[in-house]
Amino acid sequence: MIAAVRQILSSGGLCAAAFPGYESRPGQLAMAERIAAAIEGDERLLVEAGTGTGKTLAYLIPALLSGRKVVVSTGTKTLQDQIATIDLPRLRAILDPTGALGRPLTWALMKGLQNYVCLRRLGERDRQRSLLPSPELDRVLAWVSETATGDRADLAELPDDSSLWRDVQATPETRIGARCTYFEKCFVTQMRRRAADAQLVIVNHHLYFADLALRTQWPEAQVLPPHEVVIFDEAHQIEDVATEFFGLHVSTQRLFALARDLARAAALDAARAQSATGRLNGAAGALADALRDRLPAPRPGLDEVRVPVPENLWTGPALARYHELDGVLEEIATWLDGESDAVRESDHPAELAALGRRANAVRGDLGQLAGGRATGRGRSDVRWLAATARNVSLHASPIHVGPTLARAFDACPGPLIFTSATLTVAGAFDFIRERIGLGDSAAEVTFASPFRYARQSLLYVAADLPEPKNEAFAAAAAARMAELATLTGGRALLLFTSFKNLRVAEAYLRAKTKLPLLVQGERPRHLLLATLREKIGSVLLATQSFWEGVDVPGEALSLVVMDKIPFAVPDDPLTAARIDHIRENDGEPFSELQLPRAALALKQGFGRLIRSHGDFGIVAVLDGRLHHRAYGARLIASLPPDCPRTESLEDVAAFWARGPVVAAARARAELAARQALEPSPAEQP
Repeated sequence: MIAAVRQILSSGGLCAAAFPGYESRPGQLAMAERIAAAIEGDERLLVEAGTGTGKTLAYLIPALLSGRKVVVSTGTKTLQDQIATIDLPRLRAILDPTGALGRPLTWALMKGLQNYVCLRRLGERDRQRSLLPSPELDRVLAWVSETATGDRADLAELPDDSSLWRDVQATPETRIGARCTYFEKCFVTQMRRRAADAQLVIVNHHLYFADLALRTQWPEAQVLPPHEVVIFDEAHQIEDVATEFFGLHVSTQRLFALARDLARAAALDAARAQSATGRLNGAAGALADALRDRLPAPRPGLDEVRVPVPENLWTGPALARYHELDGVLEEIATWLDGESDAVRESDHPAELAALGRRANAVRGDLGQLAGGRATGRGRSDVRWLAATARNVSLHASPIHVGPTLARAFDACPGPLIFTSATLTVAGAFDFIRERIGLGDSAAEVTFASPFRYARQSLLYVAADLPEPKNEAFAAAAAARMAELATLTGGRALLLFTSFKNLRVAEAYLRAKTKLPLLVQGERPRHLLLATLREKIGSVLLATQSFWEGVDVPGEALSLVVMDKIPFAVPDDPLTAARIDHIRENDGEPFSELQLPRAALALKQGFGRLIRSHGDFGIVAVLDGRLHHRAYGARLIASLPPDCPRTESLEDVAAFWARGPVVAAARARAELAARQALEPSPAEQP
């Protein structure tokens, strides 16, 4: 297989013959060869590939050449779509004419169920529409008659927060399988059949670990088709995603959704259904109110409160409200049990039995959350409570998901490849190995970025600002951001560790500059990024979700500013529990958890700047601890070693003065070359 990889990626290979101007990348070829060897040898392999290596093709090509059934799991839907609509069509154009794979290249894209419309629920919603016009529902019905996938990504005009979509989306709880009258037409059924037939299946981590969590408890509940190889891209996200899916949670949204679907079940006795729905809504709302009474007010700028479950939560009003809700759920579960008269005598027994199972499941989950131990040495999970203006939720999350992942990965006998641009801390894989349960079971390799950071970038550390805990820090950081963004004429991404500091900077920039500002929360993420790319000179202010996954090559982004070292909030329930767990096992939480996680986040933030060979710009960290504290050296050692550093604003100005014109020309040339390599419309799947 290694010879075949070289035939495709080398300077005289198939890619070079197919695309004029193609340049073979030594790092990409070496990475592809190493992954090919790992697949052939059934290895587990950790691969850190610096930005610009071309890691997607480096793992896709050996995966396809292996002839095995492969699942590629990504951290984001954006990367899923890139692989499905750009990378694989390009490879098909290269490989199919040569017969290198022995058969035509096939692939399937699988997303979480909530991305697909449920035809049964849509039909119910349509039948129960009021006499008032419903343009949004009419648009969805018209779209369903035309769409081939049922994926809401193809329904661009539907708002992100559409309540209608929540009513008609597919969910694990509402699927009833082959007993559904829409089963053959179902978009989820068709998605799964395409995946079963395809050589390569593209999923995201949320779907992969949701499926893995199901299979751990109920093997027959498998969503993904049987497969032989798994490749995790953006593998640094695995711990957080797996923690979510190997945990437990109950929310008012889940309870209200059950009540809504109960009210819409046409096969039920209307009076009894209305009574049960009203009591369920009332009991769920009453419990939510009792839980809110135990919560502090949200911090300024935050819309969510997260706290550990108080020791005495399940006493007094909260306990009474829990028992009331438990009684209502028990009644519904008994009424709609699969063997009950109400279900057996119905024209729609599968739908009603599914409602009964949902009531029983949420009752069981709530019982575990209300009855489980929240504190104590040796606990394996942390119980916590969260609330927003629209939702209250109870959670039990594993403190350390590594052992659970180790058992799950041991059940996968084939090759496992883990890759990302950010897997090492100061050059070592130790942290990621321990957090995702790999121990010493995986080999490791690093491929440096081909970008010339010594020429293309400058790291500026503002060592003269107040300490981040000082009340004067936010205002001083805002002023320094304005100074830097004015120097570069905007073209900036300002990253914050809190909404509070973001609001301070936003107010200062609006008052002191005329720079066009884009602020997280004002518009959907993809529209903010599109404006940043298209309106040169814009400044985007954002928090955690923008520290990674932002790809803005060229002159539109020339400055990335991080207000503080991105340490996790220590009183977050999960972070606090992990700190306590490490201490209880005689470890040192700062060096074993907090610092490595901050290093990876800092590395991700830094990676937003240089996205192509033509890029040029400045990364600024306004946290002087990077310079003053001993641990700063470990953080800096996680960044590109050839990137020059300074604490002088004069150096920043001199660096900027010599570069933007040349960089812009390079960026335009690279963009033209990249567009020449894009697949034609005929190559789209």
